[in-house]
Amino acid sequence: MKVLVNCYACSPYKGSEPGMGWKFVNALSQKHELHIITEGKFEKDIRQFFNEHPEREKDFHFYFIRKHRHKTLRKIWPPSYYWFYKEWQKKALALAKELDMKEHFDIVHQLNMAGYREPGYLWKMDKPFVWGPIGGLENVPWSMIPTMGLKGLLFYTCYNIINTWQMHTNCRIKKAMRKTDILISATAKIQEKIKDLYNRDSIIIPEVGFEGNTNNEYAHRNNNERLRICWSGLHIPRKALNLLLDSLAVEGREDIELHVIGKGEKTEEWMDKAKCLKLKNIVWHGWVERSEALRIMQSCHLFCITSLSDLTSTVILEALSYGMPVIALDHCGFSNVITENCGRKIPIINKAQVVRDFASAISEMADNEELRRRLSEGARKRAMEYNWEDKAKTISDIYNDVLHR
Repeated sequence: MKVLVNCYACSPYKGSEPGMGWKFVNALSQKHELHIITEGKFEKDIRQFFNEHPEREKDFHFYFIRKHRHKTLRKIWPPSYYWFYKEWQKKALALAKELDMKEHFDIVHQLNMAGYREPGYLWKMDKPFVWGPIGGLENVPWSMIPTMGLKGLLFYTCYNIINTWQMHTNCRIKKAMRKTDILISATAKIQEKIKDLYNRDSIIIPEVGFEGNTNNEYAHRNNNERLRICWSGLHIPRKALNLLLDSLAVEGREDIELHVIGKGEKTEEWMDKAKCLKLKNIVWHGWVERSEALRIMQSCHLFCITSLSDLTSTVILEALSYGMPVIALDHCGFSNVITENCGRKIPIINKAQVVRDFASAISEMADNEELRRRLSEGARKRAMEYNWEDKAKTISDIYNDVLHR
């Protein structure tokens, strides 16, 4: 098919939204003729990729639109980002109409950014329209907001209130939901939200995927060897490393070692907290090259993620591919990915319960190596279920469904 994709963020060399956008279009390009509108700042990366892989350039048709920026205003009022993003989406619609006069697209797909707040304007075209994966409809659990510190408490209290107001009142979002032929949800809970708020069914496809092969050699834990836990992410309130630190202090075990990858505004506070809790076996790696981060992960026995606001973090699939069982909160996209065969999900009722249950799950892994190894095998199998080839096939089936309708 000839498909027009609105992929605002797209880069073969970056993670997060740009990496997600690239991996989607890269997988879909094997099956369809893609025409991709993306932000101009990613042109350099895409040109570099084609210079390194000239045989791939024929698989894509890229169109670049520069977004205006106002860095000072962004610092004063961060939501001003959406003012300029909205203008970019209007330009994307004008370009899309111009391209369609020549190309006559079969399908139009609003791919990213994944947040529901900005559906763009391509749904106004008289074309079969697909939107997703869609994220952003989940609030931070109210019971956990006080655990984020004063800044986090103020920010995420406002975030929850504004987010709830926007999802109930934004007219353009409601129009886009009605006009979309098929909606794609990033998680099961977002699927429920879309049904409750907009009375629309949707298909679940996580925004992240796994590429490559799983690692056949995972870290074995010998007798009397410490259980090595890995945690990775930005040191910001919503990543909530403090919950894991509190969990490790519950029993004060000497046979557990924590490796922390990343850095940020909360680093010093969390390091001070670890000292106050008398946690000695912690290695603070800071920011490291991706290759070094993966090496650290491979050397560990267990991965923990404590994020209170995310979709589905790519690092979870990386951890699973290295045969690391994952302990995560039963929230966001983690609820979909983690099963009893590859890790443990911690329900969210209140802080004391979360800390206690995290501590219990960690002790279970530390005391039962046979269980941990069984979950390691399950982790590698689970990672393979999220490969990009299958994801592209699912979206191709969606395209076919839209055309048949």
